[in-house]
Amino acid sequence: MQACFSFNKSTFIYGNNKSYDGSNISLDADLYKPNLFSNKLPLVIVYFGGGYASGDKNVANIRPFIEAFANANITAIAPNFRQGWYGATAENLCGSATPDYFNDAAYRAFQDNRALIRYCKANANTLGIDSNKIFLFGISSGGFLVMHHLYYQENMAGAERVGRLGSLDFQDNNFRNSTDVAGIIGVVGGFYSNNSPIIQQTPLLLFNNTCDGAVDFYNGWLGGCSNTALTYGPGIFTKILEQYNNPYSLHVFCGYNHGFQSESTPNSADALAVKYVADKSIAFVKETTSDMHNFSTQIASDSISSIPLNKCNNFETFYWCKNDSAEIENNYFSLTPNPITCLLQPKLNIRYPKNEDFTLLVVNESAKIISQKRVAYKTSENIIYLDVKDFNTGVNILVVKNAVGKIIWKTKVVRYCEF
Repeated sequence: MQACFSFNKSTFIYGNNKSYDGSNISLDADLYKPNLFSNKLPLVIVYFGGGYASGDKNVANIRPFIEAFANANITAIAPNFRQGWYGATAENLCGSATPDYFNDAAYRAFQDNRALIRYCKANANTLGIDSNKIFLFGISSGGFLVMHHLYYQENMAGAERVGRLGSLDFQDNNFRNSTDVAGIIGVVGGFYSNNSPIIQQTPLLLFNNTCDGAVDFYNGWLGGCSNTALTYGPGIFTKILEQYNNPYSLHVFCGYNHGFQSESTPNSADALAVKYVADKSIAFVKETTSDMHNFSTQIASDSISSIPLNKCNNFETFYWCKNDSAEIENNYFSLTPNPITCLLQPKLNIRYPKNEDFTLLVVNESAKIISQKRVAYKTSENIIYLDVKDFNTGVNILVVKNAVGKIIWKTKVVRYCEF
């Protein structure tokens, strides 16, 4: 990204509604146009994170993306949307949230997002945008906010919540335009459901971290707080996307945490990671509007040189990361029989050249560890006997690590017997 940016900024009101405490609140947004006379440009609506508890459109971590979009001749909007619940500003997320508080706040955010899309379509000429080229971009809970657009329906909120907070659509303002968008960019976001049907296929660009403590790569509580919401990361939601043939590109940052900090920038997002996300997002907007984007899954870490902060060796995500995803074979190991039957005890045949303590792991296709044990190997031995019960029915992956934890052999194993 360049150091200097030039754009035209203005603020507008896109709606109003009641806050969690019943007070009236005006919903404003900042418009960033590449220049005053920009017209018919793509638009990216940029949502900040914060667990729906706090924050506003001026938070620092969305600024680089807004500037990058404007510098690339793409209009950007940074909106405020309703935040919080009683106690949200006085305590942290885990201390103040309840499931009802959190889900109410998320629902209000969903309403506001849809109102803003309607506003932008109704006022496309004034904003200087193409109403058919509106994209959503969100970070953290903002990422969840924009990704809900794929599947969330009013009936998921429950009749009681809808009765209190109003319908999902046509709140905040009176515009009746559709809420269809051209694409969605989710940064460290995910799904709140592991089985909801995709109701509207929308091109997706996704960025997730394998060592994210706030948004688990598979499933976990948002922010690690069991009183928020159970979330589903790319290890699960990509299966849903594939089930419904929803096009997506996923960029995985191996070893990175929620805020993209690195050893060189422990208190802020790594500049190279931010640039990577911005560059890919700009390309996605331009390529999608031209029907030229090639959807794929990539390892983002290959393209950046900074070392992640407190880099973890999260084995549950081994197959997403290049160092572990390549097929690892050598002449030292083999497994017989493979496939495993119930009739014969499986054995690991070894011709390793030195004495070594090995760690043997068996994981399933979802990368969940099924079994793990440490064995002392001596060159005088040729076989390590395994227990068939260490493997699940179906496809497993057997991994051998050396004494320092490096993967030195890996193979797929099929167990087709039942006990």
